Amino acid sequence: MTQPAFRYATQADVPALVALIERAYRGPETAGTWFSEAHLLKGPRTSISDISDLIAQPESRFLIAELEGQIAGCCLLQKTKAVDGQSGKDSDAAYFGMFAINPTINATGLGKTVLAEAEHRVRELWRAKAMVMTVINVRTELIGYYERRGYKLTGARHPFPFNETTGETTRDFDLVEMKKVLV
Repeated sequence: MTQPAFRYATQADVPALVALIERAYRGPETAGTWFSEAHLLKGPRTSISDISDLIAQPESRFLIAELEGQIAGCCLLQKTKAVDGQSGKDSDAAYFGMFAINPTINATGLGKTVLAEAEHRVRELWRAKAMVMTVINVRTELIGYYERRGYKLTGARHPFPFNETTGETTRDFDLVEMKKVLV
């Protein structure tokens, strides 16, 4: 795999980011794979206004990976405070979410590369000591993917934000928190 070029998204990237995130999470190209959540949720994953608002926040960044000038992957990075489930003490952390890879190039190693770059960037940007994320608890293969990269379940659970547009096929899931201490 050619090494990607990384940059932060601008407002001009919003339509392409929305399209990539929709394809990766709920598009027909990933249906039936462990990359997809389409079997659980049929509604839109995000919107133009959601992504635009996130990019506009001062402590929020969309990291973009480009291959041959095209957006091939992205993730959301946000400065946050995470509570360490074991000690109860606050620790400087960054939130990782909206991780998407172009479905036509899944399984090429780009995901691992983007995740590693995201970890590097949050240490550089905010001196983050940990990265946290939430994952749908029934997506066991995805949880395994993150565990193989050093993330651990914290024991924290959060309700899934169901609303009139999520298009859930069932409501028997929630979000589990995962965390990795960054060296």
